[in-house]
Amino acid sequence: MYFCLDCGYSFSHALKVYERHGLATPPYEVINVCPSCKSQNFSQKKSEYCHYCGAKLKKDQTNYCSAECKHKGEKAWLKEKTRKKMLVDSPLYKRVREAEEYNRKNKTKYSYGQYTAIVKKGK
Repeated sequence: MYFCLDCGYSFSHALKVYERHGLATPPYEVINVCPSCKSQNFSQKKSEYCHYCGAKLKKDQTNYCSAECKHKGEKAWLKEKTRKKMLVDSPLYKRVREAEEYNRKNKTKYSYGQYTAIVKKGK
C-alpha cells in the first residue's frame, strides 16, 4: 500500500508513466506516480489493520487477516472498480467532461447546464 504525501491518496499500485526523452523507440524511462495527482512524492505505508474487516493484523500478516478476508476484499475491490467504470462511461459523465474540455479550450466558465443549452443546444 502506498500513500501520496502531496494529495493524501492511498493506493495499492502506482501509475506507470513512460518518459520518451525524444526517442522514437524504446527503451523509455519508466516513472511511477500517484494515480490521483501524478506526483512522484509517495511512500510505502505498512498496514496495521485488515483491509476488509478492520481487525488488527499480527506481525506476520500483511493487508488481510485471513484467506477469507483476502477473497472477500478482492471481490469487493473488483465490484467497486466495475462500478466506477460504469460511472465514467455514463452519458452524463461524458457530457460533463465535454463541458470541462470546452471551457478549457475556449476560456469560458459554463456549467453543465449552460454548456448543454448554449453550445449543444439540446442535442
